[in-house]
Amino acid sequence: MRKPKDTANVFQGKRRSPLDAIRAFCVWCSGGSSREVALCVSGPDKRHPCDLWHYRFGKIPPKVSRSLLKAIKARCRDCMPDGPKDCDANTPYDHIPPCPLWPYRLGRNPNVSKEVRRKRSEQGKRQMNFSAPQPDSGTRMNPKPSDGGIHARVKQKPPYEVKKAPS
Repeated sequence: MRKPKDTANVFQGKRRSPLDAIRAFCVWCSGGSSREVALCVSGPDKRHPCDLWHYRFGKIPPKVSRSLLKAIKARCRDCMPDGPKDCDANTPYDHIPPCPLWPYRLGRNPNVSKEVRRKRSEQGKRQMNFSAPQPDSGTRMNPKPSDGGIHARVKQKPPYEVKKAPS
């Protein structure tokens, strides 16, 4: 028999991608107006910068970090200084809908299972070749190897001398 889930820890809103959640949050923050999202004054150069400002249109602009979950986690830290783990914005309250960023508040995508996350981690390690033994590059302190390698053929420059100006 299945154990019923605790409804206090389940998001009761629409399932979205992190980028869609950022867009929904920005629309909510701007009073439900897409026009106000475009006129948002919380840019990165302002007195009170918003970590989500670059992504407010639901797109990732060029030359901007693609780490959406880090931006969401930073925004949640601004909202809950004690830590986003204790956030209770997953359920509607009075006339306020649940926060669309709540599922991503800890910097993880809940739509990706632990198994998929593990496989991606292993794949990344294989691509970076972390699992293969690294060749010993020797010591960096001694630029001239004793075996007469390529450094033995390079002529060393004499030490720099300061020449005095004629008086």
